[in-house]
This record gives sequence, structure tokens and C-alpha cells, in this order.
Amino acid sequence: MPLLSPKTLASVKDLRLVAKTVVDGVLLGAHQSRRSGAGMEFSEHRPYQLGDDARRVDWKLAARSDKFFVRESEAETSVAVRIMLDASASMASEEDGVSKFDCARWLAAAIGYLAYQQGDAIGLCAMRNESAFRLPARRDKAQLNLFFNALETLAPQGKWADWSKLRSALCASNRRELVVFISDMHERADEILSTIRAFANLKNDVVAFHLVGKKELNFDYEGDMSFEDLETGEIIETNAEDAREAYKRNLSDRLKTLENAMLSERIAYQRIVIQEPIDEALRQFLLRRNRLPR
Repeated sequence: MPLLSPKTLASVKDLRLVAKTVVDGVLLGAHQSRRSGAGMEFSEHRPYQLGDDARRVDWKLAARSDKFFVRESEAETSVAVRIMLDASASMASEEDGVSKFDCARWLAAAIGYLAYQQGDAIGLCAMRNESAFRLPARRDKAQLNLFFNALETLAPQGKWADWSKLRSALCASNRRELVVFISDMHERADEILSTIRAFANLKNDVVAFHLVGKKELNFDYEGDMSFEDLETGEIIETNAEDAREAYKRNLSDRLKTLENAMLSERIAYQRIVIQEPIDEALRQFLLRRNRLPR
């Protein structure tokens, strides 16, 4: 069953409510991210059974009760999920009352909430003004509030910086992560793709969600049009009918180039139409997350 439409989500101002509503629609009866086993954190006792490892017997309890009990613990299965959010000015682009940044925040909020519910550490990096806002991945109770607060206060502006300017800030973590990029892939050269590739080359598991609008895909415009680049202010005057064929041909080439680049780096790539529910994007994230070693 599809989730709430983007227009409906746009009327909900509380990102926490959006995230919970979206995730509950996708993830009924989901697996928990922690399971009982021979891990590091104590969970409970159970009676000793033939074949159990004697090293797991609680000998102090046995001395008090004259019975043998095994210490059950929770095996750590959490991962660090870092969401890389494109907050550059082009993300303010809007179609049918929904902006790309609206869709990006809903998706980021839902992924963060889902990961947190599964016991994962969550973090956020927002790329804007040729710099990065960074919330390091953590798993404590306060982190979800910090995560939502950051999403609610962000607004798209500026440009995505070159990787050379971002490397020191974004590579502070020395552990492998599940890195989720949410972007319209609007770039001057290859600054966004270079960042995505860099994270993949660091042996992270990487997912890239590419946000597009229906009109952007189909060029459903008529007559004389003015198009403004929201990042540079450049304005292009054109006639929609005259430009449509070349535009769609160039866009097709661009999308194929992106898909091939992602495939060559084993990056999971999915195009998201902002006018459509984001349930499939969440399912793809969940599949990717559950592939990681436990």
C-alpha cells in the first residue's frame, strides 16, 4: 500500500510525525537490530543446557543458588548510518507545491528514524555554502532530537563544495559506515559524484538517492520559458517546443552516465520522483542496511 502523498506530507510541519508515519507504513513487524547471543552487553539469565559454552556460565550465581545459569547477552548488530544531505540552493527547486528539499528532508527524517529504531548510530552531514554542517553519528537518546532539530532548521543555500575542501571534515570517522546520499545531483563539474565515490573508496556501503521532478524528466513545458540556475543566478531563455528534444537527449545521457558511474563503484543508486511516495526508497534502504555483516 502506498504511503501518504508528498502533498499530504507537505501539510505536516512536524518532521518527527512525518518520519513515524512514513516508517510505520513501510516497516510493520520489522526485525529488531539487536538479538540475543554471545555479545558484550548483558541481557538475562537462562538455565544451562547441554552443549552450552562453560565460559558463559555465571559462576557467582551458581555459588549462591547451587544451579547453573548461562548469561544471555545482546549481540551488537548496529551500524553507523550517516546521511549526506544536499542542502545547496538548487534543492529549493519546486514542482506541484513540493520542493526537492522537502522530499529530501522527509526521506532523511524517515531513514534516520528507522535506523534509530533499529538501534543504529545516526549522523547527518548537510552540504551547503561550500561547506558542511556535521552531526557525528551517535546512538544515545538525545541524538534523535538533535538529528530532527538539525533537519528542521536547515534551508537550501549556496553550492556543494569540491571534495578537496570537504575531505578533512567528512573523513573524521575511522569506522565503516552506511552512507546515504540524498541529492538532486546538480553539479558544476563532478563535485557531488566525487564525494560519493570517495566514500565508496573508503570501503563504506553507499546508497545514493537522486531526486528529480516529473517536469524535469519529461520537460512538460510549453511556449517561451525562462529557466534560472538557483545556484549561479544564470537565466536561460528558450522555447520549450524547440528545446525539448535536445533537452531530453542530454538528460538521458546524463542519467546513463550517473548510473554507470555508480555501478562501477558498486554504489546503490535510485532515482526518486519528488511527486511520488517515498516508500520504495525506504524499502531499498532497509534492504541495503540488512545486507551488512552482523
